[in-house]
Amino acid sequence: MSLTALDQARGHRLMAEVAESHPHLPAAEVHVHRQISLVAELTVDVVLHGDLEGFGQWQRALGIDTVDTRRIEFGGLVSSGHITRDGITVVLTVHHRQEAPVLAMAVAA
Repeated sequence: MSLTALDQARGHRLMAEVAESHPHLPAAEVHVHRQISLVAELTVDVVLHGDLEGFGQWQRALGIDTVDTRRIEFGGLVSSGHITRDGITVVLTVHHRQEAPVLAMAVAA
């Protein structure tokens, strides 16, 4: 079964409802696609880059419990969480760099 534009519109409507309810959310990349391995067949990926504060705002707006959020290291850090709303799985992800250690530099005299 292929994804139709009408299917995609359901995901975009959900994101519009969230944005209208929380007008100060930072902009994010939003991708609507079919994902049959999760609970719902329709998935909306909400992706932020380097914006941990924005991730927290989106997390609260979507109702993703902090217990359901995970953080992994993969060439930097990735935090993500997901929730299923109205039969649509919303996956929230932020890619951020790990804080670099402070290095002492020797100064030649």
